[in-house]
Amino acid sequence: SASASASSVELAPGDALSGEMSTADAAAVLVEALRRPESVNATFSAAPRSSSSPPPAAAAGAGLDDEWLKLVGPEIYRRPLEAVTPHEAASWMREFARQLLRPGQGLPTPVTVADLPDGVLLRFVTTGYGYDSYEKEEARGAEDKWAEGGERARGNPDGALRLLAESEPSARLRVARAEMAPGTLVKETSEELLLRRLAKGIDELEAAARRSR
Repeated sequence: SASASASSVELAPGDALSGEMSTADAAAVLVEALRRPESVNATFSAAPRSSSSPPPAAAAGAGLDDEWLKLVGPEIYRRPLEAVTPHEAASWMREFARQLLRPGQGLPTPVTVADLPDGVLLRFVTTGYGYDSYEKEEARGAEDKWAEGGERARGNPDGALRLLAESEPSARLRVARAEMAPGTLVKETSEELLLRRLAKGIDELEAAARRSR
């Protein structure tokens, strides 16, 4: 069944995975693909779960739900949180994102920054950079006013990344693309640089949390 295969199969956007699957597992994935909205217009690969892959989500009855979630965006990064809470990680990521607005600290493609309940949204723009509140009608706080001293984004939105710290089905960090309208180009260089900085920063954050215990 699809539920039984959840512990033995993993999915990934694109053609990142390869390997020989059992007939039962392949059939389970195909059946799920026919009924899943996540699979519409998505390219993905499936393979036996490797020993180096994170364990599947343990939520009761989840089946392959957490694997199909990878296709939403699609997801480009996932890691467990071991020494800090999702709340702590989300707060850190908001500060991390604001650093990208400082001169000399940005990405090849400029971004604006918007807080999310469980993390932060980086919205790529064609020109300029700055901070923009996710809820434009909300009162602007001190951090918003800090960025108003610099150049505010004047370009057109051109895709985005959601940096999320989640507590369910397990404590983890995920990065997924968003606002990918038809014709939007993937910002490969900016994404690669961002993920390197993010991984390094989370490594340092968790190392500091372990030392403080």
